[in-house]
Amino acid sequence: MHEMTFGEKMADYLKDEKKWNPAEHEGQTYRQFWGPPPDDPEYYSPFTAEEATWFQLFETVSEGTPVSPPFATEEELAEYLAKNGDFWDQHRGECGWGIERATAFVKTGWAPSMAFIGGKVLEAKDIPLTLDNDSAK
Repeated sequence: MHEMTFGEKMADYLKDEKKWNPAEHEGQTYRQFWGPPPDDPEYYSPFTAEEATWFQLFETVSEGTPVSPPFATEEELAEYLAKNGDFWDQHRGECGWGIERATAFVKTGWAPSMAFIGGKVLEAKDIPLTLDNDSAK
C-alpha cells in the first residue's frame, strides 16, 4: 500500500506530466518515460497523513501491507510488538521482539528487513540496535 491516497498520487502524476518537456528527454512523452498514471485505488492509502491518528506496523518490502493491528498510542504498539512480534513472526511461531527492541523500532519508525553484517545474514529482529565492533561477531 502506497503512503499516499490514490487522489494525491494522481494529482502528483498529472502535475509532473504537465511540467514535462519531451525535448529534454529525447522526444519521449511523460507516459512513455514514466508509464501510465496510477489506476488501482486499492493499492493506495484510504486516508491522508493528516487523517492517520493511530499507529500500525506496515511492511514496505512488498505491497506495504499492515503486519500488526492498529493502536491508539506508540506505547501500545511497542508493547504489542514486544510480546507478539509482527504477523510474520506469529505465522512462523516466533515470540515477540522484547520491549527494548520494540520501543526503539517504534521511536525510529523504520528498520531494514535484512542486513549483512560480518558475512552473516540477519533478519530485522536480529539486527543490532547500534553497531559496534562486536556486532559482526
